[in-house]
Amino acid sequence: MTTCQQLLVLGVIMAALTPAARVVSIDFAPAPEASSGGASGTSGATGSLPPVSMAAYAQAQTVPSLVPTQAVDPTVREVSLTAPAGARIAPGALATELSKPMASGGQRVVSDPQRVTGYGAVGLTWEHGDVVPDDEIKVKVRTLDEGRWSGWTPMDYHDEHGPDPESEEGRSARPGTDELLVGEVDQVQVKVISQDAAPADMKLAVIDPGVATTSAEQLPAIDTGALDDTDGTDGTNDAQPAARTLPTSDGDVELAAGAFTPKPVIYSRAQWGADERMRDKSSLHYFEVHAGFVHHTVNANNYKPEDVPSILRGIYAYHTKSRGWSDVGYNYLVDRFGRIWEGRAGGVDRPVVGAHTLGHNDDSFAMSAIGNFEEVRPSNAMVEAYGALFGWKLSLHGVDAGSTRQYVTSKYFPAVNGHRDAASTACPGKYLYAKIPQIKALAEQAQATFAGRQLESDLAGADQPDLIVRRKSDGQGFVVPMRKTAKGYARGVPIATGIDLSTQNRILNAGDWDRDGTSDLISRRTSDGSLWFRPGLGNGKFGEAVSLASGFGRVSLLAAVGDMTGDGWPDLMGQPAGGDMRIYPGRGAKGLAASYVAYSTITASQQIPVGLWDDDGAPDVLTRSGSKLTLHPGNGPGGLTGGRTLSIDMTRYDQVVGVSDMDLTGHPDLLARVRATGQLVVLPGSATAFGAPVNVGGGYQYFDLFG
Repeated sequence: MTTCQQLLVLGVIMAALTPAARVVSIDFAPAPEASSGGASGTSGATGSLPPVSMAAYAQAQTVPSLVPTQAVDPTVREVSLTAPAGARIAPGALATELSKPMASGGQRVVSDPQRVTGYGAVGLTWEHGDVVPDDEIKVKVRTLDEGRWSGWTPMDYHDEHGPDPESEEGRSARPGTDELLVGEVDQVQVKVISQDAAPADMKLAVIDPGVATTSAEQLPAIDTGALDDTDGTDGTNDAQPAARTLPTSDGDVELAAGAFTPKPVIYSRAQWGADERMRDKSSLHYFEVHAGFVHHTVNANNYKPEDVPSILRGIYAYHTKSRGWSDVGYNYLVDRFGRIWEGRAGGVDRPVVGAHTLGHNDDSFAMSAIGNFEEVRPSNAMVEAYGALFGWKLSLHGVDAGSTRQYVTSKYFPAVNGHRDAASTACPGKYLYAKIPQIKALAEQAQATFAGRQLESDLAGADQPDLIVRRKSDGQGFVVPMRKTAKGYARGVPIATGIDLSTQNRILNAGDWDRDGTSDLISRRTSDGSLWFRPGLGNGKFGEAVSLASGFGRVSLLAAVGDMTGDGWPDLMGQPAGGDMRIYPGRGAKGLAASYVAYSTITASQQIPVGLWDDDGAPDVLTRSGSKLTLHPGNGPGGLTGGRTLSIDMTRYDQVVGVSDMDLTGHPDLLARVRATGQLVVLPGSATAFGAPVNVGGGYQYFDLFG
């Protein structure tokens, strides 16, 4: 896809989705080998892959789905197969048909047959802290339906799947198998073979996902192109989303203003009937996104579209009620029809820490494919959905989908991975793993340039950035063009804006705030703290002021930080009195969306935006405290992460502003005023620091400086 291919398709030819049988068998027939070889994983070269049509995925967004219209309560019934460690249990209290030691020193346990109600799922857990290597225990399941038992089918267990052990969530989690969908059958039975004694407090969970009392045909509720808040609720449409377009093999479509990487639509948690009372809201936390992982749920493959909400509720119930996790482990799930579903709560566009890839959850996200792809190939719609979601999600956080080196908690990974790349597991199955190169290629094709997130300081029509100054004597505003010359840097002839800024106590070069091709001005009125927007005319002049927002009088460290959220619109960041640093997402002349916390409280005298200072695609900021400059790397929608002091002494400068690239070397710079003389200097930026000051001119003691 090119950068002008930005919106999701609705106008494609519809194809019928073949419904599957209501009863799901767990005896899987292996699919034939893929014609293009085995699993190539992330080592596959994506550059040789031709552009792939997104028509199958695009069509999935045109077909309304039958979904619940209110929360549905699942039921988890657990029976004990072994006693808790050190406990004595009465004879007959264990739900076992067989439990005996083996000659090899191991143990065989077979459960009593258990009744299944609803569109059932099962899982096996055991005592917290009893970590069993995945090659030392085998779990199998069979089902009874219409008087006949199926054959024994393995249940997937990997000791690397779950929350990080040191996390709050991990400290109470129970080890166990992945959940397995059994569908509408009569009974289920499990068999456990352990190399040593069977784990203590082993429990079989039988899950009834419940039945929705009211349902409706709906399209995806979350439009990621219209998210306004941290939990995605303001991007949730009560009505069906408006038609949108995505590039297909038939050609490109027109780029909409403010659009960058295509923004997928996602079925919300409410649309699969999530009961929000089941999750531990206090455990929700955010960190960073450096990479994404492809998983599969190891469920059956022949489910129907209307079965998916039940499947998701079963996964949710098992993860929260049996495994002891705070929520669904995966950030997203995708079905075989190409529909993307919201998994873990917290905002589809935020860096929500999940419980999916042990040891790497803090710095990644995951989408799990519903099905067992060790046995069958994923559909085109599913693979294309992965490409669309990964391209968008990585783009939000400034990560190039084609990157081969992203630091994820403890080691380097490519930006797009299979679960098996981080653990000793077959996940996401050999046939889905073989599609990783195609997913990566689709994500790369979807992503547009990160250039729109760079600071935009051009107010007078040249390549170099410009400076806004306010004359102290009368408060008049001027635009001072800055130029790179053979001898260094020089200022152009100041342009009188004709604007009296004496009533404003904060003036911001907001970049191209309204996305009309010219940089704009935002100021804060001293008397009431209101924000005012003035559209730039491209020649150092501005249009009439328009009211933008109110209530900013007590917001310190206020700055225009560029497109921090990755939605194509520049944003503001500031710190309300007594509060944390917050992002105020920009919506052009329409104002600001609801703010959210970007970082904890920062003690500083100034926030200095610098755009793309480090080597990712998320805007960064500096803060100044006395003589020190601290770099806070950006994480896209997550805000800021960490902070480190730079090796530059700011003692001699009384004012400093961040500007875009003065010398067109691809790195932002600083403009600073020497306290003693009023001399203006450039501090040229590099990938690691700021260079020696270069004089521009004097007389700036008579002006206030603004970026």
